Amino acid sequence: MSILSQLREGCFTIGVLHVPPFPTSVLGGERSLEEIVEHCVKNARVLEESGFSSVLLQNVGDEPVGRAASPDTVANMAVLAREVKKALSIPLGVTLLDHDGKAPIAIAKAAGADYVRIKVFCGLMVKMTGMLEGLYYDAVRYRREIGAGEVDILADVFDREGYPLGDTDLGEMARFAVQSCKADGLILTGKDQRGIEEMLETAGRATGAPLLIGGGVDAQNVGQLKGRAQGFIIGSCLKTPGGPYADLSPRACREVAEAFAKQ
Repeated sequence: MSILSQLREGCFTIGVLHVPPFPTSVLGGERSLEEIVEHCVKNARVLEESGFSSVLLQNVGDEPVGRAASPDTVANMAVLAREVKKALSIPLGVTLLDHDGKAPIAIAKAAGADYVRIKVFCGLMVKMTGMLEGLYYDAVRYRREIGAGEVDILADVFDREGYPLGDTDLGEMARFAVQSCKADGLILTGKDQRGIEEMLETAGRATGAPLLIGGGVDAQNVGQLKGRAQGFIIGSCLKTPGGPYADLSPRACREVAEAFAKQ
């Protein structure tokens, strides 16, 4: 089901679940796939019960990753996403660390997920993993080939984890991502709050697509940001102490959701 109508209503909150390492990941994982499914289902329910609009799964534990997702990553994420989707009544999204335009679409289609996030969708980005080319053609063409038109594509523009190659204007790239590359929504993540606000203003002038803030949102700055975008992707501030794969804090999740609910 498309999330675009919900996004356009505003205050669409996406809680991120950082998936622990799968047993087949490069560094190996201590948990079985069944244990990972149990962990993610439990925490996805915390997000829904706290009032979040959606859950986004990311295979953070598979780092380091290659350019294309491996078959085992696709299989593991599809199984996981399917089980999480069955446990929820809110939309589910999928994003991969792997630089791959087809794999997240395939996972979402198999699992019944509602959208994907693709971090390098158009243009060229230089990151610590090297130079990455936009994946828009692979993603959009493959979505049509497998009949996954119901899966929305949320595309990052100038992701803060890298630097764009060339002097393309943010507004131009945002317009290109929507009009030519068929992104359904745009994700913007500045290096600080002022940077986020400037990016949102520029992209908003260039395109009428829904805009999402990709990071840096917490209960303290919701008041300054919630009127500037339609969607908000929130992760690290929701966790309990105990490492990157710790359970989410129900209290922290409620605080963020309640901050968005305030007029």
